[in-house]
Amino acid sequence: MNRLNSPIFGVVGGDLRQGALAKSLLDTGQTVRLFCITHPPAFLPLTCCPLHLLSECDVVILPLPLCSADGNLNAPLCEEAVPLSDIFSRCKEQATLFGGKVGQAQQELAQQFGLQIHDYLAREEMAVLNAVPTAEGAVALAMHERASTLWESRCLVTGFGRCGKQLAALLRGFGAQVSVCARKEGDLALARALGMHPVPLKKLNDALPQQEIIFNTIPSPVLLEEQLQLLEPDCLIIDLASRPGGVDWDAARKLNCKAIWALSLPGKVAPLTAGSIIRDTVLHMLEELSPTSK
Repeated sequence: MNRLNSPIFGVVGGDLRQGALAKSLLDTGQTVRLFCITHPPAFLPLTCCPLHLLSECDVVILPLPLCSADGNLNAPLCEEAVPLSDIFSRCKEQATLFGGKVGQAQQELAQQFGLQIHDYLAREEMAVLNAVPTAEGAVALAMHERASTLWESRCLVTGFGRCGKQLAALLRGFGAQVSVCARKEGDLALARALGMHPVPLKKLNDALPQQEIIFNTIPSPVLLEEQLQLLEPDCLIIDLASRPGGVDWDAARKLNCKAIWALSLPGKVAPLTAGSIIRDTVLHMLEELSPTSK
């Protein structure tokens, strides 16, 4: 197969951004089949195909994240649960598969069917651009949940990776008083250079009582019961981190904290943009995988 000539794309499962991805591919003249999206969004002029037609697809694009919490295909727009083995068994061995946040177990399962999954979330371009709708969605959520402006509000961003940097800059643009909690001295120095208040992770507890909004981007426990007890009663917590997240949710419920686990924000607040980002990343990866590019 010449991947860049006229491949048939199979877009499988996922949320609205997968529908937007399919539309974005159609808009660039690609041939697209839709799977495991039983009721496509109104903006997508496609109907869902039966799974056996996956064997016709040269490129199969799986969702972000690839799996749901139960280990099946992440397919919230599908009427029934779909085991990943059902997807892999329908793909031809020559197909090129892409997916987002692919775990070792999923990669090993695919290999049992002679397949390999290329993780587009591992690409720097994808991770950087995906942080934009994540940050905008977090800001929109904070504005919706509070009766006060972001302007002059005291905000703490825990973690200063791609998402943390984008979010902190956006909050600064709204006139918020932004503190950044990070472990690396380089990240703390950058936050300071950008006019934000740096907080070493080991001194997180000292900064918590002054905050009105906390945005967590660290995907490991950060806000445990000890930390949650230090917060003002009306402090809003928005956890953007993937599983297991950064909040002790049992402690948050016990302490009656206002905490929201805001997963997959790009697919909820900006699916068209998120779908276009996935499309561009996958097409770049396809070009690099093509023998003619080597």
